[in-house]
Amino acid sequence: MPIKPDLGMRIYDNNLANQANFFKGSENLQTLEFDPLITGYAFIVWTKIPTWVEQEFPGFKNMTQKNFKAFQGLSDLELQTAAHTQGFAGNEYHVATNLQKANTEFTLRHAEFSGSPIRNMYQLWVTGIRDPETGISTYPKRYGMDYAAKNHTAEIMYIMTRPDANNTDFKNIEFAAYYTNVFPKRVPLGHLNFEQGSHEAQTIEIPFSGTIHLSPQVDAYAQDLLKTTYAFRSEAQFDPRSNSVGGNKLPEYKGNNNGSSGSGQGDVEAG
Repeated sequence: MPIKPDLGMRIYDNNLANQANFFKGSENLQTLEFDPLITGYAFIVWTKIPTWVEQEFPGFKNMTQKNFKAFQGLSDLELQTAAHTQGFAGNEYHVATNLQKANTEFTLRHAEFSGSPIRNMYQLWVTGIRDPETGISTYPKRYGMDYAAKNHTAEIMYIMTRPDANNTDFKNIEFAAYYTNVFPKRVPLGHLNFEQGSHEAQTIEIPFSGTIHLSPQVDAYAQDLLKTTYAFRSEAQFDPRSNSVGGNKLPEYKGNNNGSSGSGQGDVEAG
């Protein structure tokens, strides 16, 4: 069936377009039937990551979900056509042949911190799939599992909302896309180069392979994920006597299973 958004999504009221006072040479700025689409409010939610990555980095989801600066890679769905010629003049008209979904890649950008948590997380994932020295896959033997795509790929939801991002009971989601067969394709090292006199805060871009899915069921799932994954702290909630208000106090991270220790990220709330 054709793709239609779930009824819980933000959907325009088609009846408003038929009102006589909607457009008379200019928009009616008293009734304000339609709001312009405002972008710039988006979220990601990992619904599945390799168990061995999460075993080594229990804070992977929170660190990457709540510390992402950009999502790029959405491309248009394009209906492909073929020309059919007619008559002695060879005039042509076009017929639909196929729909090209594309959208097999996307990119996430994260802020990096001292200790390189972002680089180390993705470095483990990528080099576990293929070792840079031997070219073999190393995670199966180390973590006691079969080599299989299902064991080293992930799934992720991308959600774009209205500016009222925390207003989940009022159909605030504008768009949702679900990606399967997801895995990173790069170990970022270029930001570690040196140039005299240059002292920049660093962000890291990670390209991924993945397959996009759009459906009413995706929309409904996005609503559930947005309600349960993110919380929001407003300025009015700031309390200098309690650093745990809004979830900005991080639980202690005990380290990974090989005896190393370090500071990690807990389930922090977006503020």
